Amino acid sequence: MLTDRYKDLNWNDALLPPERIAPFPKADDRAAWEGLLPETRERWVALAERYLNYDWPAMKAEDYRAYWTTGELNTRTRATFERRSVLGMLAVAECIEGRGRFLDQVINGIFVHCEETTWVPPLHRLHADKTSKECMPDKTDHIVELVTCATADLLLWIRYTMGTRLDAVSIRICRRIADEVRERLLVPYMNKDDYWWMGFQPGERVNNWNPWCNSSALMGFLLLEDDPDRRSEAIRKIMRSLDVFIRTYPADGCCDEGPGYWAPSGGGLFVALELLQGATNGAIDVFGEPLIRDIGAYIYKAHIHDRYFVNFADGDAMPLIGGDVMYRYGKRIGDERMMNLGASLREGEPVVHSWFGMYARLQALFHERERDERHASAPYVRDAWLPVSQVMTARTAEGSKEGLFLAAKGGHNKESHNHNDVGSFTVFIDGCPLFVDLGTEEYKAQTFGPDRFELWYLQSRYHNLPTVRGVLQHEGGEYRARDAVYAADGAASALAIDIADAYPEESGIASWQRTFKLERAGVPHIEIVDRYVLQEATSDIYYSLMTPCEPIPAADGTYRFEYAPGRYAVLAFDRAHLRPIVEPIHTMESRLQRNWGERMYRLALHEREAAASGTRKLRIFRQEDMK
Repeated sequence: MLTDRYKDLNWNDALLPPERIAPFPKADDRAAWEGLLPETRERWVALAERYLNYDWPAMKAEDYRAYWTTGELNTRTRATFERRSVLGMLAVAECIEGRGRFLDQVINGIFVHCEETTWVPPLHRLHADKTSKECMPDKTDHIVELVTCATADLLLWIRYTMGTRLDAVSIRICRRIADEVRERLLVPYMNKDDYWWMGFQPGERVNNWNPWCNSSALMGFLLLEDDPDRRSEAIRKIMRSLDVFIRTYPADGCCDEGPGYWAPSGGGLFVALELLQGATNGAIDVFGEPLIRDIGAYIYKAHIHDRYFVNFADGDAMPLIGGDVMYRYGKRIGDERMMNLGASLREGEPVVHSWFGMYARLQALFHERERDERHASAPYVRDAWLPVSQVMTARTAEGSKEGLFLAAKGGHNKESHNHNDVGSFTVFIDGCPLFVDLGTEEYKAQTFGPDRFELWYLQSRYHNLPTVRGVLQHEGGEYRARDAVYAADGAASALAIDIADAYPEESGIASWQRTFKLERAGVPHIEIVDRYVLQEATSDIYYSLMTPCEPIPAADGTYRFEYAPGRYAVLAFDRAHLRPIVEPIHTMESRLQRNWGERMYRLALHEREAAASGTRKLRIFRQEDMK
């Protein structure tokens, strides 16, 4: 898309020099910084005041080695992210206040990061060399990967916003930032074509790493590279790599990593395209392309309510997606629904121990007033169908969180960050979770190792799926749904798929048609119907339902779920054939608890008698709709 369209571009005429790259005001523009919303200024300054006497945590060799000895990542990761988020908060507060109160700590933080032996975490080093047994970092470990790119993003925009103030202390500060970013990011970017995420090697499938790394590299070349020929060569390479990512995307715009990864994937692509457009005064502009528009629109199609999105794969149900990137993306493509979703979602406060995207934070600050003045609510799209990815969403009524919400997916089990979840579904009621996709726990060595699918929360039995003869779905592109049929109108929305091929042969499944339906007419309800044919009869079949709501048996044989205080959902099923067993989940750790709280249950509906075929139906209601 980019390379072909702009192969004849005159770069000398089109590309602005580094000193004219100005996506937001510098700290010396006091009117702009003092024009931020008063409550925002106060909040950022108060956050930074906590760190006026901050002791920057040490990066210990033993924590780096722990990946090889125990598979543990969190100790080093926490220190890495804590340093970066604290530096970002201090820098933003200094730009807002402009009095020099935070300047010394900003300079301390800059040198702390520049003195790190490597910006590359051990897990990402193994992405570049899967056979490496070396457990110690080295000052030559310069690899273009996510933490390197995030660190460059942070330092580059501190240099951009605060350059004159840093130079007033010493010209060596900004020079040091430039030297480190060149050595650790820009030089290896140009010297290597075999980073897997670039997409230049046969057989490599790229994911969110591609726009994430490319957008950070683009920032570096735009701001630091003075030689016009080297600069244009680098940007052409970035565009070639971005083209690979764009070609990887399905025609329906679905992010197969789930909404939790949309921010660095679809959102990361937007940042790269935004930078290219701005750096060329609009000479490069592909925001009118249908695929680029659909990559953006996906995010509101996957939105449920507030911070909840239809999660699958390793994504979180409440991902840390700021509304600003959605708003800016929607504005560029002229999509009012996307702009409204972005305007409705407040930017969360920066969290210590998490990524700190300086470019994203600065953009959000200077668009906040515009988003606030929109007074928008989320679009709450009634129906969405992504036919290539086989993802559907449906809700009772357009424009409202009230009522029933259903999402279902077909697809295959080689999606990026895959869980074995072909045919699973999600149900929310009045914007509250009922039957859910758990997501994942904190990453560790096993998460990306050969025994990844031994992790319980990745397995099909801990998704809303059937298990036959104890056989689970298998990972791999050949394990997929087929024969998808979708239909929607004002009365109902439905998807039917056959999920038999998602299971290995030893399951004995000949066919398994699963139909998902949200019925709006009459008493609104959701219906999940399984029609199966097995090669041999068995009673060893059960249907898992994952819920954060305690299942309460009722006298009429149904189950009640209190999804909000005093408000109940009802699950009806064929109790003549299905025997319910409630299993509390006691293995929830920090990341799952952040999304769902401390409780989770699996309601398993077991077949009572052996059968070679059958039809089983689940029906889900709001209790108040049944009156």
